[in-house]
Amino acid sequence: GLGISVSNSEVDDELKSRSPPLSKDYRDLVRTEILADKLRDEYFDKQVPVSVEQTHIMVMLLESESQATEVRARLEGGEDFTEVADELSVDSFSQAKKGDLDWHPESVLTILLGSSIPVDYAFNSEVGVLSQPMYDEEKIKGVGYWLIKVLEREEGSDEAHVQAILLGSEEEAQQVRSRLGAGEDFATLAKELSQEEWSKESGGDLDWLTEGMMSSAFDEFAFDTGIELKTLSEPIRDDAVVTKGGYWLVKVVDKDDNKQISDDDRSLLKTKALNDWVSALWDDPENKVDDYLDNDKKLEAVERAAKQLGLS
Repeated sequence: GLGISVSNSEVDDELKSRSPPLSKDYRDLVRTEILADKLRDEYFDKQVPVSVEQTHIMVMLLESESQATEVRARLEGGEDFTEVADELSVDSFSQAKKGDLDWHPESVLTILLGSSIPVDYAFNSEVGVLSQPMYDEEKIKGVGYWLIKVLEREEGSDEAHVQAILLGSEEEAQQVRSRLGAGEDFATLAKELSQEEWSKESGGDLDWLTEGMMSSAFDEFAFDTGIELKTLSEPIRDDAVVTKGGYWLVKVVDKDDNKQISDDDRSLLKTKALNDWVSALWDDPENKVDDYLDNDKKLEAVERAAKQLGLS
């Protein structure tokens, strides 16, 4: 309907150009790739502006409000933002960039950071102002803290019956540990607070585990036979899990009302426009998708598959 198509010769040329060349089994996949590229470059390229309002920001995500408050004081005291972000940010993108994200449009920053909270601040604040800690309850981060109890061990085996709670910050884990020490019920707190969805409803009961089923940080405590049964661990940091929640710190380095968008950002915006367009087509009840597999073609496909498997 947009006048964009892919010819058989284009598909053949692309199959031959791959290293090693692809067989005809990949025709439909390659045709779809070429079509998506054409849509981005011939149709959606015209819809993505060349220049827009952009901001150059520095940003990091911290585990807890107290940590963010402490880090903010360090930055106000003259410490280097990039060094602190490289050390402490628990957001993978900002940590990889050492906190310095350079110039981006609003929509691109939202995609890259996976959150609108730091972006809204960046486009509505003054240049040079360091934000207060901003809570983000939905942001996914690649770190968590376990509180673990080993309830039973199987003699002569590497199995252990374990109960655990996964928290989003060391501070929260210490608070929950104090509540457990004061007599609160482990299972009740696990149901209320644990971010380990598999065991949350069972009160943190992970049942019997063998070494290697969980992370090395988890196993180091759970399978240490020198630790008495039902001993509550200290908070155990685990970089192999994901949890939700954190506090953003943002500093706007500069702003420009009409800055040219980089090639990488335009490519990202074109891909987003394509994905949004496809999603809208699927969601539109007025859009009818033709089914080219009639009953005869379906039967033929089944017969060919059966023949290849030696079933006919």
